[in-house]
Amino acid sequence: MITRKINTNLMKKLETFKVMALGEAIQTPILLIGPPGVAKTAAVIDFAKASLGKLKGEDLFLLETDEGTKSNAIKGNVDLEALTTENKYKVDSPVTRAKVVVVNEIDKASASLRNSLLGIMNERVLFNGKEKMPCKWTNFIATCNEIPDDEKDSPFWDRFLITHDVKRLSPADMMKYYNKGGKTFRQDHKILLPEQADIDAITLDPIKLKIVLDETHSDLSDRALSFLPILIKNVMCVWGFDESRGMIKTAELLVGKAAAKNLAKNLVPAPVRAVYDAIDAIGMCVSPSDYNEAYDKFEKSFMTADTSKLLNEADKEQMKIRMSEEEAKLEFLKEDTVNEDAL
Repeated sequence: MITRKINTNLMKKLETFKVMALGEAIQTPILLIGPPGVAKTAAVIDFAKASLGKLKGEDLFLLETDEGTKSNAIKGNVDLEALTTENKYKVDSPVTRAKVVVVNEIDKASASLRNSLLGIMNERVLFNGKEKMPCKWTNFIATCNEIPDDEKDSPFWDRFLITHDVKRLSPADMMKYYNKGGKTFRQDHKILLPEQADIDAITLDPIKLKIVLDETHSDLSDRALSFLPILIKNVMCVWGFDESRGMIKTAELLVGKAAAKNLAKNLVPAPVRAVYDAIDAIGMCVSPSDYNEAYDKFEKSFMTADTSKLLNEADKEQMKIRMSEEEAKLEFLKEDTVNEDAL
């Protein structure tokens, strides 16, 4: 596994960073959806910095689109130097050389611009007249405010295997941001990216895979479903989940939370789901009293699942990791540790 460190002043964007890492891992375009001002582009830039190092030269191709953006913004322009000095007609297309391609406001792009993007997105080839120019992007990320209602069944949007909603910060989250220094606040996120050996080491249970397929089949195209096994494996690696939770997360990413909830009922016994729900609740605590109450619920649900012999050692290790991740979100626990160290 490759560990990538992302330094950012954005709050509550860890899930967004993981989605972008997933897009890189499976080499498929992703779409970030959210209202203006939720830091979609800023999150992409922070991810690109971690991926590329310094943003220099042509490693990053960033295009702001509107109704008037012409297709040559993608296809490129005639290389005047080659034309005047070598008498050669050559089109210079920076998008073909970029490692990270970002297209903002793609919902506002014209039909001709989107058509120019299709080859880049699907085959990683720019079709420019008779010429086919290979592209080398490792991340293709588009953003939009929303998918227009009259286009939701358009094949174009199906080209984005993963769509991710970027939410606004709540007032409580914004106050935390102010208290941490606002614009001067920085934090590091460590994101895991699988290597081929990590993927090859995973064998999916065919019975569980059939359950996932049955749950998602009516909502997804055959093209999207063709990615299902490899997507589950990469989700398991990026999120650090076991097989069942990886499948549930994949269903959530592809279809939505309702499908993930239904799938969980079929894949994970209710007592085990209760343990994970209790762990998730710990990460949302806002005070020590909330934490103590949530921890009591966790202990009770864990004992119920354990005494029912529903947990193996791998399950317990996974729960331990998840608990550490949720507790790491709680600033008041860190403050208590600092105070104890000072005594």
